[in-house]
Order: sequence, then structure tokens, then C-alpha cells
Amino acid sequence: MPQIDDSEKPVHMIFWLDQAFRNPNRYLRIKEAFGSNTDPRCETWTILNEFDYNLALTDSDVEKMLALDGGQFFLRTFSTTEECLDAFKDNQDKRIFFITSGSMGRHIVPLIMKQYRHVFTDQITNDPYSSVYVYCCSIENQIAWALTYSDYIQIFNFDQTLLRRLIRDIAEYYIVSGKRAYQYQELKRALQLLHWAKRLWKRYSELSNRYRSSYQNIRESQINKLIEEIESERREESGDDDAACVESCD
Repeated sequence: MPQIDDSEKPVHMIFWLDQAFRNPNRYLRIKEAFGSNTDPRCETWTILNEFDYNLALTDSDVEKMLALDGGQFFLRTFSTTEECLDAFKDNQDKRIFFITSGSMGRHIVPLIMKQYRHVFTDQITNDPYSSVYVYCCSIENQIAWALTYSDYIQIFNFDQTLLRRLIRDIAEYYIVSGKRAYQYQELKRALQLLHWAKRLWKRYSELSNRYRSSYQNIRESQINKLIEEIESERREESGDDDAACVESCD
């Protein structure tokens, strides 16, 4: 099996807007879980539980985890609309998955859709990405304003459900990107993207073990089949190159 170069940075980012992030020392376990579990290069994953929101941390824990924002992982948190919009402006070339609280979402989502709708639109098919995640206490309270952007928005009131869906959506993004790279015969790139997708899908399946469906097994088989096809094609190309070299040396 070929080695996958994990030194290359994935092109996706996660933006999370919530007034609760005004204090950078709060919700560090949540940041770690959403940051590490959605990074396809990360070999380990973090499980959330009901105690994580008020988890007591030592000074060393805080120092370690403060590196998460804009650091080791691709999760950036914001507590104001202004700084979040500035980040969208500076990262329009990235594939952004956006989480927002309900109260802030009703104000910022219309602005984002007016200025940066292209960030949430497939540039090849022109299909919308459903990658605006509203995380709130009451789903019913968000329906009225969110319906206008129903092609882009998903609403959650439970962190673990949101995390599982986010991992799955990022995995699907890398599957599509890997297929497109394969179509353009960028075989090395395609393998890297699909191996990232495989890792994320495996993580999604492990976190969703109680809710595992036949579709998950089918999707995993599809990813593995694609990887096998590309690896086989690369071996054939390598064999042709070796044969050409032998002929030229005769």
C-alpha cells in the first residue's frame, strides 16, 4: 500500500461562531473534539460526554489546547459577527464548514449568503453545500428564519449528533474531490483525498456505532473499491514506465 503524505494540509476549515467563545479558556474539550475528529490526518479521536462543557482543566491542559484556534487543527472560533465575516473574506478559497448558534445565525447567515454564497456552492455543478450548521437549544425557534436558506442549513440541538454529521459531510467532500482528481488522472492526489475520506468515514462509523446502517457499509466498500482501482492503475503505469526504460536501454 502506498504511503500517504499527511504533511500536506487539507483545504477545508471549520468556522464556529458563538458568544460563548468570548472566554478563550472555555469549552476547550469541545474545541479539541471538533478539531481533532474532523482532521483527516489525525490518527486518534476524541469522545464527547456530558461533563465536557464544565470540565476542570489544569494549567498545562489549557496551554496545550489554546493552540487549537488557528493552530494544530482547522477549527477557528469567533465570538463576534465582524471577526467571523473577516475570516470568510480571507478564506474564500477554502471549503468552509460553518457552525453558528441560533441567535447569531439568524443575523450572520443572511450576510454570508449575500457576500459569500459561492463558498457554499459547488463551483462545478453549482449545487448548494448543506454545510451551515445551526447549533441551538430549540430547533423549532430557528425554523422561521432558516427556511429561507434550507438548501444550505442543517439544525442540531445535540453536540454529538452535530459532530457525527460534520465528520460525515467532510468525508463526503473528500470523496467527491478524490473522484474528480481521478477523472483528471491526478492519481497521487486522488489517493490522498480518498484515504483521508476513508479515515473520516471510519471515524464517523465508530462514533455512530449504535446507529450504524447498511449505507455506511456500502459507502466504505465504495471508497475501498475506488482506492483499489487507482492503486491498480498506478501499478500499471509504473510497469509501463519500467518496460519503456528496458526497451530504451536495449
